[in-house]
Amino acid sequence: MKIKIIVFMIFLIPFMVDSIEIVDLNFFIEPRFEAAEIESLATIIKNSLCDSVKQVNFFAGRIMKNAESDSLVLFALNTLPCDFACPTDYFFYDANSNVSLLASNIFSDSISIFENTIIEADSFKVGIFSLYSPDFTVKNEINPNVDFEFDVFKVAEKQINILKEKTDFIILLSNLTKFIDEDIVENLPIDAVISFDYQSKRDEIFSNKRTHFYSVLTKYGKFGKLRLKYEKGKIKKEWIEEKIE
Repeated sequence: MKIKIIVFMIFLIPFMVDSIEIVDLNFFIEPRFEAAEIESLATIIKNSLCDSVKQVNFFAGRIMKNAESDSLVLFALNTLPCDFACPTDYFFYDANSNVSLLASNIFSDSISIFENTIIEADSFKVGIFSLYSPDFTVKNEINPNVDFEFDVFKVAEKQINILKEKTDFIILLSNLTKFIDEDIVENLPIDAVISFDYQSKRDEIFSNKRTHFYSVLTKYGKFGKLRLKYEKGKIKKEWIEEKIE
């Protein structure tokens, strides 16, 4: 009888212990890579990532150091360990790509663009959407067949209405200014803003006391890691700046 009880307890213990689940969201912002170094950098970046937990990689902002063709930008993103991309040096002319482009306020009939994405773990789901700045269309000659929605507040509200019922944590990947970011999140349930503006800004919690703002520039040799840890029914977040080495 005692042996049966011991065997039963051994079987039961794993279910009695609260499970901990970790997902790393890695953000390579404004990397400005040299074209000749892309293949070697892909290997270096892969070696910089922790392979013991789930990794999802985002590349955003200007990908190449010099002005390059759309096809070369897409080649670089295809070569790098990139899951989703919000490039500001790709102008939507070349559609021959396996890259998952993420943009909530850019639309095209000929190019596949995700308006949002949901990262699924066993215990929780993360919703992510991306907003390009209206300046993107002013400073660059983008494909005229691409539609751009300038009302970023309307787009953000639409995305929140889609994601809030499906996810447990929401991230805005933003090419806007920090001041506009803070206005957007004021009354929306957004947990984090990751900036892909070309300028680095101070990390802080916004005035709504809910949304954390994070900024990193990969051209200086670092990428941002948002580590989400699910424990005891809650999601804890930690922002880490890791060296690429």
